[in-house]
Amino acid sequence: MKELKERITKSLEDKLPFVIFRKPNADSSEAVFQRDAKTHFTSDFSENGFVFAPFNSDKETLFIPFSTADNFSFTTDEITQASISKIKSNSSEIEKQQHEKLVQKGIDFINASETDKVVLSRKENIEVEGCDVFEIYKKLVSNYTTAYVYCWFHPVSGLWMGATPELLISSDNQEFKISALASTQEYKGTLDVNWNKKEKQEHQFVIDYIVSQLANYKLKISKTHTVKAGNLLHLRADISGVINASDFDLSRLIETLHPTPATCGLPKESAKGFILDNEHYNREYYTGFLGEVNNTTVDLFVNLRCMKIDLDMQNVSLYIGGGITRGSIATKEWEETVAKSKVMKKVL
Repeated sequence: MKELKERITKSLEDKLPFVIFRKPNADSSEAVFQRDAKTHFTSDFSENGFVFAPFNSDKETLFIPFSTADNFSFTTDEITQASISKIKSNSSEIEKQQHEKLVQKGIDFINASETDKVVLSRKENIEVEGCDVFEIYKKLVSNYTTAYVYCWFHPVSGLWMGATPELLISSDNQEFKISALASTQEYKGTLDVNWNKKEKQEHQFVIDYIVSQLANYKLKISKTHTVKAGNLLHLRADISGVINASDFDLSRLIETLHPTPATCGLPKESAKGFILDNEHYNREYYTGFLGEVNNTTVDLFVNLRCMKIDLDMQNVSLYIGGGITRGSIATKEWEETVAKSKVMKKVL
């Protein structure tokens, strides 16, 4: 464990790309440390390696080839789970008003157009007294067992960490799987909760979009169910399809799915245009995707519940958002982002 911690520190100092990650419910983590400082990108996902893609699909996707890296598995020490966040909301009344104004603008846009949903987000900056990256990673692993937990560094992107509940796509040679995830409530001790019309509709938009875009595949769709992700609950349905090797195009499938209705909106292009024109900050890799691509399997996850850490280890940026529909209320959308911010605050 000491050697791993030292390798992380050395890679940060030498600006060498690396990623450590733990898949949902897995007992061990994986580490990928690039041996040189060369920057790699991918567009067709045909090489074996780890990808880190931005929200804006017009931008390039970073890539660490497994062939140029040291790869190994490791387990983390058991640590006490954090029950509550020690960091209170760092948002000002002005930031609250600005986000509510943005949400209302999104609602007005939906009512005046053919757009059904737009996902709007904000960035919250927090000052900390030095971040121990590996300790934060261990806390993420212990607190969020069902999430995809990661720590990624690249000189191009900077240092990112997260615990995301949303699968973009996983596949083997026979089948691919997609998670349709949307809508949010705070967890209050039970999964037996009521979802209102707006929340059910928001989730149905996601299912309908995926089904419409993948009409050429024989799809299986599970019943919609409530899942727990940290201190939050979401609606989820699992969608799977059979792979025909002769016509399966991973890059085209990713292009179809990303950005998802759960992170961008519907229709995709009008929602994305509104986001880029109105959020007034750069999402960078928040609501992008990350994960492994190799010859036999693909495991890619949407980059939610994440943060970017400045290399001085004194400043952290949290990225949080929510889906806006005709039934949205600006104040409640603000409160949802506050609840989501606790996921990362809990481990800082």
